[in-house]
Amino acid sequence: MNDIEKQTIDDFRKVYGSVPDCVAFAPGRVEILGNHTDYNGGFVLSVALDLGIALAAEVRPGPPVFEVRSEAFRESVQFSLAELRREDRSWANYPKGVIQELDRSGGRLRAARMLIGSNLPQGAGVSSSAALELATAEACYAMFGGKPAKPMDEAILCQRAERSFVGVPCGLLDQFSSLFGKKDHVLFLDCSTLRYSQVPLGRDDIRVVLADSGEKHALVDGQYARLRESCERARDALARVLPAEVRSLRDVRAEDLERHAVDVDPEDLPRATHVVRENERVLRGLAAFKSRHYPEVRKLMLESHASSRDLFGNSTEALDFLVDAAAELPGFLGGKLTGGGFGGSTVNLVEAASVGPFVEELGSRFAQRFGRGLRTLVCGIGDGARALRVERGS
Repeated sequence: MNDIEKQTIDDFRKVYGSVPDCVAFAPGRVEILGNHTDYNGGFVLSVALDLGIALAAEVRPGPPVFEVRSEAFRESVQFSLAELRREDRSWANYPKGVIQELDRSGGRLRAARMLIGSNLPQGAGVSSSAALELATAEACYAMFGGKPAKPMDEAILCQRAERSFVGVPCGLLDQFSSLFGKKDHVLFLDCSTLRYSQVPLGRDDIRVVLADSGEKHALVDGQYARLRESCERARDALARVLPAEVRSLRDVRAEDLERHAVDVDPEDLPRATHVVRENERVLRGLAAFKSRHYPEVRKLMLESHASSRDLFGNSTEALDFLVDAAAELPGFLGGKLTGGGFGGSTVNLVEAASVGPFVEELGSRFAQRFGRGLRTLVCGIGDGARALRVERGS
C-alpha cells in the first residue's frame, strides 16, 4: 500500500467516521511516443507513473445512491443511478460515467460512498481523468464483483465512459496505460488490434520529470475534437484514392500520403503527416527500447515534439522552450510534450543521478524566460491499477 492510499483511508475515516471496505489506486501516465495516434488506430509507447489517484469506498444500505467526495476540490456530490446528469466541467463526471457504464454492463451496484485522494497534478497532461475512471472501476469491482475476465475490457469500459458521458472522443491510450502499467517497463499498444507488450527498460536509474508549462491543459473545450475531425477528413480523402482499404490513418504509408497529398485538404494534410510519421517513430522507438539504445530514443522523442509543433499544431511557446532547454542539460535521455497538448507538461526521461541539477537548471531558465516559477514533478515508472481490501482493524 502506497502513501496516497494510506492517506486516503485516513481521510475517509475523518470524513465518514468509518473504515472503508476497499481502497483502489490507479496511476497517471505519460505518453513517450505516439502523440494523437491512438484514436487514429495507430501505435503508442507510454509508461505508468508511480503517482496517481486513490479512492476509498464503502458499501452502504439502501438503493444505489452514491456519495463521492474529492479531497482535492473539497467538494462532495450525491447522485442515484436513476438520475445521472452530466455537470459542466466537473470532476464528478468521470466517476459518474464509469458507474453508468458498470450499470449498463450488468453490474449489480448498490449504494456506496467514496472519497478520492490524489498526488497527481491536475491539467498537466498526465491523464488524471483516466486514473480517476480506473480507480472508480477497481473500487466498484472490489465492492460489487463482476470484474471482466479480460483486463482490456475494463480499459474499454472506462474509455466508453469518457466518450459517452464526459464527452471527450478519446482513444484508449490513457485507460490502457493506467491499467497495464508495470514498474520500470515501457508499454506498447497497437490501437487497432489491441495487441500490447510490456518492455523492460533494462535499467532502474531512469526517472520521469514532468515540467508543467503553467498553461492549463483542457480537452473538453473542443480543440481535441477539432483535431480528431481533421484526421478523419484526411482519412476519408485518402480512402477515396488509395486502392487498399483505409480504416484509419494507421493504414496509410508515408509514401502513399506524399503521392496523394494533393487529394487532402491543405488544413488536414500536416496533421495527417504528423500521425503517419508518428506511427513510424513509435515502431522505431519500440525497437530502440528493446535493444536499450537510448540515443535513438532521445532522437525520436525530439523529432516527435518537432512534429507536434510544426505539423499537428498542438504545442505552445512554453512547451517548445521547455523541450529545447531540457535537451541541452546533462542526464537528458529524451523529451517532448505529452498528452493532448495545448498546454500541460513536457515529459523528460532523465538519469537519476542528474535529476536534481536538471530540475534546478530547467526551472532557472524557464523563470528567466517567462518570469514565473516552473512546477516540476519527479516520478518513477510504476505499476497499473489495483484495489485492496481494507481490514477493519487497520
